[in-house]
Amino acid sequence: MTRDRQHTSTRRDFTIIALAGISALAAGAADAAEPISPEEALKALDPWADAIVTGDPAVVEKVLAPEFQILRSDGSGHDKTSYLKLLPKQRVRSQYSDIIATGTDNVMVVRYNIDTDQTIEGKEVKGISPRLSVFRRDGDRWLISAHANFAPLK
Repeated sequence: MTRDRQHTSTRRDFTIIALAGISALAAGAADAAEPISPEEALKALDPWADAIVTGDPAVVEKVLAPEFQILRSDGSGHDKTSYLKLLPKQRVRSQYSDIIATGTDNVMVVRYNIDTDQTIEGKEVKGISPRLSVFRRDGDRWLISAHANFAPLK
C-alpha cells in the first residue's frame, strides 16, 4: 500500500470511529437532538479556546470532562491525563467559523473550522482546518468530552 493510500485509510478510519462514537453518545441522550445556534455553541467553544491559549494545564483541566479524548489527523490520540502533559503551544487564540451544532439540554456536538497557529507535539499547525467537538453540560458550564482535530500535522 502506498503512503498516500495509507494516510487516506488512516484518516478515513479515524473519521468513521469518531463519528460512530459521537453518534453513540448522541443516541444515548434522552431528548431528540435540536439545532443549536452558533452563538450558543460559542458558550462551549470559547471557554475551551480561552483555556488552551493559556498553555496552563490547571486552566485547561477545568474545561475537560473526566472522559475526555482527542483524536488527531495522524491517528494519534490522548486521554485527559496524557493530553494535559502535551498541550499544544498556541501563538494566537484560535478563531472559529462555519459553526454547525446540534444537541440536547446536556450534550452538544459542534463541527466547525478553526483558524489557528500552534505547535502540536513539535509539529506546526497553521491555517484553517476542520474540527469536531463533543461537549456535555456540567451544571451551568460545558465540558469537552471528545475532540477530533483534522489539521494536518507537518
